[in-house]
Amino acid sequence: MTLSIQEIQRQFKSQRFNNKVRHRDLAHSLGISEAELLAAHLGPDHAKTDTNFRTIRLKPDWSCIIAEVHSLGEVMALTRNESCVHEKVGHYGHPTGQNNELLLGKEIDLRIFFKEWAHGFAVIENFYLDCRRSFQFFDEFGNALHKIIIRENSDLFAFENIIEQYRSTDQEAKIDIQAPSIKQAPLIDVDIDLLGFQRDWLGMADTHQFFDLIKQYKLSRIQALRFAPEGYAQRVPVHFTRELLRKVAIRHIPIMVFVANRGIIQIHTGPISKVVMMDPWLNILDQNFNLHLREDDVYDSWVVRKPTNDGIVTSLELFDSKGEAIVMFFGERKPGSPELETWRGVVEDFLAREELCIQ
Repeated sequence: MTLSIQEIQRQFKSQRFNNKVRHRDLAHSLGISEAELLAAHLGPDHAKTDTNFRTIRLKPDWSCIIAEVHSLGEVMALTRNESCVHEKVGHYGHPTGQNNELLLGKEIDLRIFFKEWAHGFAVIENFYLDCRRSFQFFDEFGNALHKIIIRENSDLFAFENIIEQYRSTDQEAKIDIQAPSIKQAPLIDVDIDLLGFQRDWLGMADTHQFFDLIKQYKLSRIQALRFAPEGYAQRVPVHFTRELLRKVAIRHIPIMVFVANRGIIQIHTGPISKVVMMDPWLNILDQNFNLHLREDDVYDSWVVRKPTNDGIVTSLELFDSKGEAIVMFFGERKPGSPELETWRGVVEDFLAREELCIQ
């Protein structure tokens, strides 16, 4: 069923303001993408059923837009996938890299893949007594990749300047959304060069080489973990994450939290303090960092050890039922430094406890 622009607008006005339904959930209930929901509110106000909600299509100059975001001052950076939301409050720095794809700030730390970015909007919504402003970016399938949320201390003049500078000439209430493509299947188990793969795993000098390794051997990530060299990958129960984060918070162990989708990786680095379970969500609720993890979406959890020139690096990696990465946790670490003994120690303590329970 294809909904008209007017019907999308009518449903938005009714569900959003009467039931306070979130944009993403409302789009899913209508059988459309979140980008289509926003695109339905493009154009002049007289063409809309609700003038409290306004969107402006941005030109696809993504790297240039990101290079201007530092002017906004304090904002919230939001990156999510189907099962996890990563929210970080702070200032965007000046991007680096050949295409402005790296933001290496202490507050906002991003790795961006602009080739996956297809649509961008400025969004202005009067919601009860609050005016909410943001920049939102989506892939070709209409899935949200990254959002920049304006806060009380943000520079509203800079927000308007970015809109005016990067406003698209096309403001029609339509959008071209592609159907999801079929992923190439990994090798079946019997065709894997197991000895070669394990040899090259043990020969890694940097954790980033892992992605090239699984690509070289045409493996899924779960296959790679199942066939890791002995002692380098261990499956753990779902509750492992909850208990580990609580222990990390109590002991003030600084960690790194990676959440990614096809267009971006967002990273938190530092200690955490408030770990709260509100079924089915496992939450970190700190002043400038929030994580919201749907624990019921976690199908596989692994403790993974990767060799580097700085010694073994230990991670906790969570996956959904399709084998897609949900979130990854590391001890705080910079290239050239070994991982924190406190992080490795607390992981090993929990692993030993799990083994005792199994026995």
